[in-house]
Amino acid sequence: MRQDEQVSRYEVNRNVRMVITRHDADLTRIDYSFMGSTIYFNGDLVRPNGDFTAQEIENIAKELSALPHVRSIQFDLNNWLVDASGDSWQINRVKKTAGPRETAHQTGVSDDTTVIIEKEEGLQDVIDDIEKTLKSKD
Repeated sequence: MRQDEQVSRYEVNRNVRMVITRHDADLTRIDYSFMGSTIYFNGDLVRPNGDFTAQEIENIAKELSALPHVRSIQFDLNNWLVDASGDSWQINRVKKTAGPRETAHQTGVSDDTTVIIEKEEGLQDVIDDIEKTLKSKD
């Protein structure tokens, strides 16, 4: 790779970051990289306080397409399906489906909780409690 190609790659990545930052995208949820003449996106394209509309994503895509050295953009997003179709964009929100271990009432928000252990128990006591619980379920 010639040095001017390498410099333009870093310049394009910097310009991509400026565009998505200007649109208030959450940079912790999306990865991007410019290789060849294509910008590649992976992850979730969201704002820190919400989601984009299809029109806003189209505006971002058009702005990115206008950057020097950019010939195409490939989106592999978890929350949007974005395809270039000639001079227009096909943008659809991806519906999150419940997987085999998820139930319909789950919101996608982590159900993690903090457990405070107030007293120390012996290992044998814990094992005995588990065995009692398993026997009571049978």
